[in-house]
Amino acid sequence: DMEGGAVVVMDTKTGQVLACASYPTYDPSKYFEEYNSLLEQDYNPLFNRALQAQYPPGSTYKMSMVVAGINSGTIGYGTYLEDKGAFTKYSPFVVNCLRWTQSHRTHGYVNAVTALQDSCNYFFYDIADRMNILSIDSTAKGLGLGEATGVELAEKLGYRANAENKKLLYANSTEAGATNWYPADQLMASIGQSINQFTPMQLCVYTNTLANRGVRYKATFLNRVMSADYRDLVYENAPVILSTMEISDSAYRAYTEGMRAVVTNGTAKSIFANYPVAVAAKTGTAEHSGSKDASDNGAFVCYAPYDDPEISIAVYGEKAGHGSTMGQIAKAILDAYYSNAGSGITGENQVS
Repeated sequence: DMEGGAVVVMDTKTGQVLACASYPTYDPSKYFEEYNSLLEQDYNPLFNRALQAQYPPGSTYKMSMVVAGINSGTIGYGTYLEDKGAFTKYSPFVVNCLRWTQSHRTHGYVNAVTALQDSCNYFFYDIADRMNILSIDSTAKGLGLGEATGVELAEKLGYRANAENKKLLYANSTEAGATNWYPADQLMASIGQSINQFTPMQLCVYTNTLANRGVRYKATFLNRVMSADYRDLVYENAPVILSTMEISDSAYRAYTEGMRAVVTNGTAKSIFANYPVAVAAKTGTAEHSGSKDASDNGAFVCYAPYDDPEISIAVYGEKAGHGSTMGQIAKAILDAYYSNAGSGITGENQVS
């Protein structure tokens, strides 16, 4: 029962937006005559969620934490930490690994790769607790989260979870200490919660920047401009690099292998296990502020092929359950892309 969602697809090597869709949608050709009824429809079809909706990224944020953790020297590529199920250091504030909540089991000893593969929250609580918020925040910023994407339409900028933004968002709160930054905020931020909120366009830029090892391209809808009679090329759009972040060899290896493991052995295995193109991905499930019985938001980001990326995708669904549900949408997009790109994916692999 998805209430709304968005998909953004980008050419990894240029930042060119190949697809940008918001759901529910409407027929632009009937926009004027149907405008009043569109205003009254459920879930606001006129709201462009791809550029205007600000969502918690959930576990899709964890690659940023891996980069921050390894770049800062907090952990190494092979560092194993024990998942103890419940992180009790700040009791009575206790946060759990999802597996512990569901079955009172843990992931045992995990490293960056397996923590991404199985989406182990405990690993990220543990490393976030040892880190300075500045290194967590600057890494997320370098990967494009909470930053302008450069796209030619009006976009929201979202919020990175940090002390300044918490002060800003809670400025009018009457609750004592509401604007303070607590260890609890940092733990929740590490799994893409707290006040982390980004647009699907930003999540696609983030994925693209990971695929490009820290090179962040400007997102653009523009390919080229032709003269009115189509005879002359007036302007050809060239890729623009907005920022470049140093990512160490071991950090790069950890998150790329982790995203690959998500597909071969982890939370998206059921969707992509036998896929003919090597995909790197991350699922995310994010709580929203709605009622407790409502289904969570689902997020899914991926790029392909793993060894030489050419396409990056972000999919987000409101109250859509787990991120793997969104993975089915990403798979349909990849099917369409690769069937058009003459990759030999045809027929039986097509999703209608």
